[in-house]
Amino acid sequence: MKSEVKENKVDFSLIRYSQCWEDTEVLLESLDIKEKDVCFGILSAGDNVFSMLAENPEKVVALDISFPQIALAKLKREIFKNFDYEKMLEFMGVKNSAERIRMYDKIREKLDKDVRDYWDLNRKAIETGVIHIGKFEKFFKIFREKILPLIHNKKRVEGLFEKKSKQEREEYYNKHWNNFRWKLMFKLFLSKSVVGKFGRDKEFFRYAEKDISKEMKERSRYALCELDSYENPYIHYIMMGNYRLDCLPYFLRRENFENIRKNLHKLEIIQNSVEEYLDEIDFKINKFNLSDIFEYMSLENYRNLMKKIYDNADNNAILAYWNLIVERNSSKLDYKENEMKENIENGKNNIWKNFQRMEEFDKKLHKKDKTFFYTDFVVEKVIKYGNN
Repeated sequence: MKSEVKENKVDFSLIRYSQCWEDTEVLLESLDIKEKDVCFGILSAGDNVFSMLAENPEKVVALDISFPQIALAKLKREIFKNFDYEKMLEFMGVKNSAERIRMYDKIREKLDKDVRDYWDLNRKAIETGVIHIGKFEKFFKIFREKILPLIHNKKRVEGLFEKKSKQEREEYYNKHWNNFRWKLMFKLFLSKSVVGKFGRDKEFFRYAEKDISKEMKERSRYALCELDSYENPYIHYIMMGNYRLDCLPYFLRRENFENIRKNLHKLEIIQNSVEEYLDEIDFKINKFNLSDIFEYMSLENYRNLMKKIYDNADNNAILAYWNLIVERNSSKLDYKENEMKENIENGKNNIWKNFQRMEEFDKKLHKKDKTFFYTDFVVEKVIKYGNN
């Protein structure tokens, strides 16, 4: 099965994400990984597949089409293997350091040659701290350094991260934060054209069904009022440019470091598309971290890939994925009456009954999703042998 993302001329020549912008704790709660589980994950920056290792599964297979993303994750893996916790934070860019190039030189020979060659040509990025170097992270930097100061002064931004009750957060947002310039920012800076140029690839908006600026405005209000900014590492990074040491994403926390490190041998990193990889394997997968990959494909290709996932999934396998501005869930697998005849003639199955959305569960998880900008979080169970 061909990959639509490959066919759509998306630029894979750069590191698009140097961090994972999906809430790891929501992901892990949804997947409920067990020791015998064979797990599959979209690699991206590697953070969430490293976090899956902390749950001690049998195996984690991580895929990405982009070689720079592969090179980033393999570099992070070697840092976890070869340095202690504090040095890992230094190298990543959480803590200040003048030692990053020296640290890289200590482990560069342990990298695959193509990965080593890539980083030898990108030492400046290593000096910066690798969590800060992605296109998406640079988009946030533009917002933080060029746009946000036009809306709020430093004191007001810092006030966002003071401990507050829900009522106090709502009062702060309504009285001090939600001014005219903040509202205007969504129309200008978070328009599809601007995000497509400076944040995501424009091809990722091909199937957009919603107005991204409108959705981001509402989701931001939710994040700043309903969720606690003081406890939200993702909001803190966007607004402040780094993390507090007492409020880190899951894979950077001290308590998870050794569990990740001792299981790194269980991680297989592969450069391939999901479609092509699933055509090749001869084993079943229990848990799927699918990120937001369905945003980037047509409804028909979503249906085709879900059929492929079903074929390669174990009984009761769990899928978890996010939607931003394209609605994808198993209800979309149900061919409508006007589609049915054509698809029956083409030998296609109506497979929606093979997946059971755990909607009460995933809605509950979505309400506490600290990455906040996704409009939906979907958890689905694979139904085989007529089980429920």
